[in-house]
Amino acid sequence: MNITLFQQDIAWLDFEANYRKIEKVLQQHADTDLLVLPEMCTTGFVTLPEEGQIEVASAVESRLQALSRQYNAALCGSFAVKTDSCNRNRCYFVTPEGEVFHYDKHHLFRPGLEDKGYCPGQERCIVSWRGIRFLLVVCYDLRFPVWSRFRDDSPYDVILCVANWPEKRQLSWNVLLRARAVENQAYCVGVNRVGHDMMCDYQGGSCAIHPYGHPVATCTDYAEGTCTFTPDLEKLMQFRQKFPSLGDADEFEITSC
Repeated sequence: MNITLFQQDIAWLDFEANYRKIEKVLQQHADTDLLVLPEMCTTGFVTLPEEGQIEVASAVESRLQALSRQYNAALCGSFAVKTDSCNRNRCYFVTPEGEVFHYDKHHLFRPGLEDKGYCPGQERCIVSWRGIRFLLVVCYDLRFPVWSRFRDDSPYDVILCVANWPEKRQLSWNVLLRARAVENQAYCVGVNRVGHDMMCDYQGGSCAIHPYGHPVATCTDYAEGTCTFTPDLEKLMQFRQKFPSLGDADEFEITSC
């Protein structure tokens, strides 16, 4: 499976400009199976939305379904949406077959007042598609390892973390992506934005991290662009069997590296 990361310079509160960027990337990557977008990829990180500044959830779902079907690629990214009950920072995973999965961000960014403008989600979301299991997380979730922890009752192969992570905390982003990959013996894909908004500058640092902790794909810092990689599930399973740190440490024999 080809997974493409789009490190986007998000146009502030301009839905149509951002959808055009997304569609252009889909046109340029006809061989990709999954396109991963940043957090709030059609608005920017708007924490206290006013009327008309965010999209209706049903409209976003319909638009993503149409794009996914037209370009035969799944789409994953977070959108600021209005639902019947409240506003949500909602990460969608939409497939060409018409399936719509979503995860509502659990750890809202209180220092930025996100908790004042949105309701938190309460459940994890793992999507199984074309033989790969994806855990969906959004930005600030990355700082909470228990929330992302691999569990026998909800296993996964790839973490998809979409974000608006500011430049001044870039080192934390780099370290945490690697930590989540290593501790969960999983690929960890982090897609961050570049550019700036009214509050922050963004370096990017979008990358895919191998379960050993090294990058297998990286986007160029400070530049809008893409990178693509293919996870090797066979080697991932071999690694988990040889070095089963996800289970009880007392249950396996020590072997040479």
